[in-house]
Amino acid sequence: MRTFPVDTAAVTAVAVSEAVPDTDMDGKPKANRDGEPLFVVQVVTTFDGTVSLIKVKVAGRAPKVTVGASVELVGLVGLLWAMAGRHGIAWTAQDIRVRPAAPTPAAAPTPSKN
Repeated sequence: MRTFPVDTAAVTAVAVSEAVPDTDMDGKPKANRDGEPLFVVQVVTTFDGTVSLIKVKVAGRAPKVTVGASVELVGLVGLLWAMAGRHGIAWTAQDIRVRPAAPTPAAAPTPSKN
């Protein structure tokens, strides 16, 4: 299988789910090769006018994201896979962090009525 890192500088990402444990078909929690639990966050991404819904897995601890939060996909990597005539990309990240809110412009002072 082939992996490739993703430069997310020009990607806008919004969480559309909270982090949930990744489970197998029997409902058992999955773990990575190091035994760390895996968590999944569904994210809507936009790039160059194209919108995609992707599931991003993170190992270790569950990312603290809320639905609708603008997020940063730290260390995003795509893994190309093919099995039984099907193929796709599995997405993993080192972390998913909520982006700080943009500062609101200060309102102009209201002239006083003297």
